[in-house]
Amino acid sequence: MSVVELLKSVPVSSIVPAGPIVCLKSTDNPRDAFKQLADANIRSAPVYDERTSRYIGFLDVRDLMAFIVYENGEPELRKAAAEKGTTTEFIERMLTASAKMYDLPMEAHPSKRLKHDNAKSGSETVLGVPKRESLGHAWGVTLSTLARRHGFRCVGTDATLDDVAKLLVHKGCHRVPVINMDGEVVNIISQSTIVKFLEEHNGRLGGLGAHTVAQSACGTSPVLTVKQSATVLDTLNLMAVNDIMGVAIVDDAGKLLANTSASDLKLFLQEPSTSIHSSILSFISKVRQHDLKAVHPAMSVTAKDTLSHVIGRLAAARVHRLFVVDHGRPVSVISLTDILRYIYLVSLVKGDE
Repeated sequence: MSVVELLKSVPVSSIVPAGPIVCLKSTDNPRDAFKQLADANIRSAPVYDERTSRYIGFLDVRDLMAFIVYENGEPELRKAAAEKGTTTEFIERMLTASAKMYDLPMEAHPSKRLKHDNAKSGSETVLGVPKRESLGHAWGVTLSTLARRHGFRCVGTDATLDDVAKLLVHKGCHRVPVINMDGEVVNIISQSTIVKFLEEHNGRLGGLGAHTVAQSACGTSPVLTVKQSATVLDTLNLMAVNDIMGVAIVDDAGKLLANTSASDLKLFLQEPSTSIHSSILSFISKVRQHDLKAVHPAMSVTAKDTLSHVIGRLAAARVHRLFVVDHGRPVSVISLTDILRYIYLVSLVKGDE
């Protein structure tokens, strides 16, 4: 039985949710919505629009941090990000500062501008919202606006893991909600869920599992890196400009020390007293609250390792990417998308040879 056939044999209804399903309403206060993400220790949650009676996308913790990244030159945001306080206070400061920015004339914004992909008018934007646009919301930006930045691709309760995998192999799709007959989200199946399933059925991978990283050419290169002395802000900016969710942290010799990703932003909301101007290494040490050296072996693989080994590492460490190293230096990175796409598409075309 090929991987594709295996996935077709498993109904999504048999997959147990990883935890309580958090859903937001488009009319929710953004401050409270981001606080819900922090309290539930999740990175994103689906947003439901009661006006249209449908889900319109996801709110992602990166939406909040993007204000810092794209508009860090603005005095209001720079001041808001530098102050300390609780999670709720931090979120409220950031949203309040952002709202003030929307009321300023365009000429007062000398920092980098964003172009909204879907904006026909070409208006300059922050997070896809024209700065001169009046949104009629106390915070200057609504959950509806933010949620539409992250597409909502779902399946029904009668779907199989194969239906989910078909969506997850596409760039930008990291989770797929399962919707019941009443239009409710009853589960959210992520790329991590599928990788964990493959790890549990490693023996069913056949010859695909024996392919090495080098043979499969799985992953992307070159690897974007930051020095251990780089600031949190510099690191987030690198991720945003290159539209990636994780980077390698290296020492002065270019050897891998650790990695940081969007998941750390989720932890940051639980520890907002950490300065965004501190070093990235001290930042992740504080938000993760453990010794970085203990994590390093789980972050990397070599070109000689098999894909079964890679899947095992991804599942065991519950990470979204592994770095392929050569004498300690990262030469490429394998994400969950990379491994799922390779395993699924090769199995679809050639079987598990």
